[in-house]
Amino acid sequence: MKKYFFTFSIFLLLLSGISTTKILAQTNQFKTFKEGFYSIRDLGLLENVSYNVQNVSEYKGFLVVFDSEQKIQQAISLDPRSQKSPLKPIKNTDRVVILGQGTLTFSP
Repeated sequence: MKKYFFTFSIFLLLLSGISTTKILAQTNQFKTFKEGFYSIRDLGLLENVSYNVQNVSEYKGFLVVFDSEQKIQQAISLDPRSQKSPLKPIKNTDRVVILGQGTLTFSP
């Protein structure tokens, strides 16, 4: 009985370690976005969470966030290969516009 319990415990430990590795690997992969109009669902972002935006391309990029009343909430010009810039929390009704040839990524 003790052998069975010990073997089963080792099996569960190995199984849980494998599944956590897959989850961690998936969360570290960031999607890139090019010029266009996006909602936060399109970008895979959560409402009222602060994110950072970064230009990972060799071209300039520009990001504008509009609220539901079409007023500009935030505008950021991103140089090529820029550092991460903080964004204000975005709401579900906001629209994000990316201009230029830059490729942007969003991270928490």
